[in-house]
Amino acid sequence: MEEYRKRCYESFVSKHWAYTHSMSKEEYELYYRICLKRFKNVLPDNKAAKIIDVACGSGHFLYFLQKAGYKNTKGIDLSAEQLAVANKMGVQNLEQVDLFEYLAKHPATFDVIIANDIIEHFYKDEILKFLDALYAALKPGGMVVIATLNASSLFGANGMYIDFTHEVGFTPESFMHVMRVCNFEDVKTYGESPVVYDLRSGIRASLWWLMQKVVKAYLDIERGRGRNLWKRIDIFESRMFAVGRKK
Repeated sequence: MEEYRKRCYESFVSKHWAYTHSMSKEEYELYYRICLKRFKNVLPDNKAAKIIDVACGSGHFLYFLQKAGYKNTKGIDLSAEQLAVANKMGVQNLEQVDLFEYLAKHPATFDVIIANDIIEHFYKDEILKFLDALYAALKPGGMVVIATLNASSLFGANGMYIDFTHEVGFTPESFMHVMRVCNFEDVKTYGESPVVYDLRSGIRASLWWLMQKVVKAYLDIERGRGRNLWKRIDIFESRMFAVGRKK
């Protein structure tokens, strides 16, 4: 591992997240409420599904999964600092390990693999290796959910450069392309749009709906629709998800 990666990953909490996140129980509870809405129709109904969160960081998504009743979950990450925060929040079944080494030892094992905010940290050749490793570790018919930054959003450059260790940015088209190259099927992308869980979030969601209409109108004028001779994928949120399945 390069020295800059090693130094940044080892001190990710103390030198970065401590300045941008509260890392409080309230933060995890808010994340849980949001995820209940956002992933309602994405994750399997079977609460015994075998799910792994690779590069799980401080365990926000695992906190949501475990509180939502998923009983067969695991998180792996290289950062001892982040895993310590996750452990403090009560997240269970964590392991400090290299994801490539771990996945290579568990072929065709998982029903669902979660990969939040990790793919943009790799070089292009590493991205193919990463996606191939996810594919191999899935059971036939298994699903991967990957979150990354949307470089085509209005403030895509901010997301790309918000972390010193980011290497590659994606648009919805390039995201889907590389996943199909790595044999994932039924690939779909969607944005991290606001979800409604109280009055304030409802107002925000309504304002975002209006804002999307404005941005879409601008793009329709600036780029056109190609008279339906080509397809344009409009995702305006600064963060997006891709979902794909193993044949």
